[in-house]
Amino acid sequence: MERVSGVGGEAGVGTGADGGGEGTDGRVPVTLSIPAERDYVVLVRSAAGHLGVRAGFSMAEMGDWRLAVDEACGLLLLPDEVDAIGEELDCVFRLSPAGLALTVSSEARPGSKPQVGGFGWSLLAALVDDLQWAEEAGRVRVDIVKRAAGGAPGPDRTARAEVR
Repeated sequence: MERVSGVGGEAGVGTGADGGGEGTDGRVPVTLSIPAERDYVVLVRSAAGHLGVRAGFSMAEMGDWRLAVDEACGLLLLPDEVDAIGEELDCVFRLSPAGLALTVSSEARPGSKPQVGGFGWSLLAALVDDLQWAEEAGRVRVDIVKRAAGGAPGPDRTARAEVR
């Protein structure tokens, strides 16, 4: 497995890149599989927005998170970035008290990798707290983590955010 980290990580929100298990607080991961076409990424962005509310993200954090999710998906959809050959893009969100993690993956030709240092990668690194990619077993994946600046939302804060 080849792995590159784009930005420094901290303990608290794991990507659970093994693809299974629960989030760090026992919440079940949210999984979406979409056709590997740009038009369907809006579904992943929508889920990201709803989960961002649950994570207690501010409006600014929400904008960054949704853009980061779009870029992470885009890295696996652009032929110049990764030689993805899969017909589906698999997205797994994990919500924890510290924030949100997303793993986006697809089948790919051996040796495929995002252009680390390219514009998309640099933008993504600026928007998230942790960024990694890996290629293994015929799949390439991008892992991103965004932490809520205000810490874990309490029940009242979450309820207010959902009502707005």
